[in-house]
Amino acid sequence: MDFNQLRTEFENKIGKYESLGKNVVESIRILLHSANIKNLSIYFRVKDVDSFLEKIERKSYEKPFQETEDICGIRIICYYQKDIAKIEQIIKTEFDIIESFNKENNLEYNEFGYRSHHLIASVKKEWEKTPNFRGLSKLKFELQIRTVLMHAWAEIEHNLAYKSELQTPKQFRRKLHRISAKLEEADEQFEELKKESEEYQNKLLSEAKSNKLVTENKTELNIDSLQAFMDSNFPKRIKGLDSTGKLLNQMVEYNISLSDLKNAWDKIEPKFKEMEQEYLGESNGRYSKWAQAGIARFVLDLTNENYRKRLKSKKAQDRIGNLMKKYFA
Repeated sequence: MDFNQLRTEFENKIGKYESLGKNVVESIRILLHSANIKNLSIYFRVKDVDSFLEKIERKSYEKPFQETEDICGIRIICYYQKDIAKIEQIIKTEFDIIESFNKENNLEYNEFGYRSHHLIASVKKEWEKTPNFRGLSKLKFELQIRTVLMHAWAEIEHNLAYKSELQTPKQFRRKLHRISAKLEEADEQFEELKKESEEYQNKLLSEAKSNKLVTENKTELNIDSLQAFMDSNFPKRIKGLDSTGKLLNQMVEYNISLSDLKNAWDKIEPKFKEMEQEYLGESNGRYSKWAQAGIARFVLDLTNENYRKRLKSKKAQDRIGNLMKKYFA
């Protein structure tokens, strides 16, 4: 085999593999966003020429570019184990799958090791109708899907260079067994926690809609209960957990309970739309509107003099005070 010729051929093809990786990653990001599957990261790498040649020699490949399936490698790191199956299904629907395998299936019950889901795939022929995929359907890529904890194990395992029981010195095997088991257990517990959290959030939202969420200050003030209150009372406004978290911190700082917020909203709600329009004014023929957390802050500014003091200028404080006098004098 002429390795100089292979080197030249590889260097001529590398641009196409770079384009493949870039465009497939962007497509997967769009697909997962549409499916509401959050992820830590999606990225790709293209083998360097020396790694490519070393693998050919090690594997004794006769048709290097057909037999080497990971010249372009794409990795998806998600948060929960159940998301792996959802992502796999999306990939299998949207791409042509050549091979699919789960590394975890190769482990015995008493073994530690690398856990990840792998697929060998290519883009569908019809994708070549779009300019960014033209000429790329015949190229294969390897896709790895793993959770954050699976990724942590793989990276540390790679750094330690203990890739199997056989390679691991006996005195380290027990400790690696324990670490591997803890990471698997943690993955399962995060999955359970996610499920319990979603059930708790649904319960709070149901209570908020039936006006049972806030009763005699018995509901704990936390980000889930505050979000449930706003989802119920301001359902058509933009929401964001970061904004809810900042509002929560302010409420704790000024000793404001969920019951205080509800009482304030009950008082302001009948006049809220008029007050919001007057305060924010009109822009480009449309009235501006607050997001959920903005409504809550505005309501607390109107009804809680101590909270209002956080406003940086005396002018802003007076403006809020005058608005309250006008509508509730």
